[in-house]
Amino acid sequence: MSAPVELKLFRSIKTGKGFIKLINNLKDDRRKNKVLTKKREVLTKRQRDLILQKTDSRCHICGIELDSGNFQADHVKSHSSGGKHTENNYLPSCSTCNNYRWHYTSEEIQIILRLGVWAKTKIANDYILGLEMANSFVKHEMGVRKRRKVRKENV
Repeated sequence: MSAPVELKLFRSIKTGKGFIKLINNLKDDRRKNKVLTKKREVLTKRQRDLILQKTDSRCHICGIELDSGNFQADHVKSHSSGGKHTENNYLPSCSTCNNYRWHYTSEEIQIILRLGVWAKTKIANDYILGLEMANSFVKHEMGVRKRRKVRKENV
């Protein structure tokens, strides 16, 4: 297994504005390199079974137990960045992890994880900032739930 990718650009950040600029630059680079012409293909049952076996029927991100009827095949290299439609480019994922992972690059995921751990610590230990972040997050999630309910009702 190769060594983890070090966040080279992240190490040079010294201000909040620099952090915001880095995040926006990574997003712009991802969008610029997006592949638009590839058609998605459907995985066969055999391919799905092989993918699920790779992690002993567990989500490769959170580790929750999965079965053949309740997992999503998550691209290792995203479809939008040119990932191939082969079993070795997929890992099993629960719907929550796959939906939040989206098509982020590995560097973006590392920033998201660091930011998430920092935010969780602030919520637990810094009453004023933590309460503000927690309230904002819960409000956002309630909006997401409402939109999902509306979509399900319209289906």
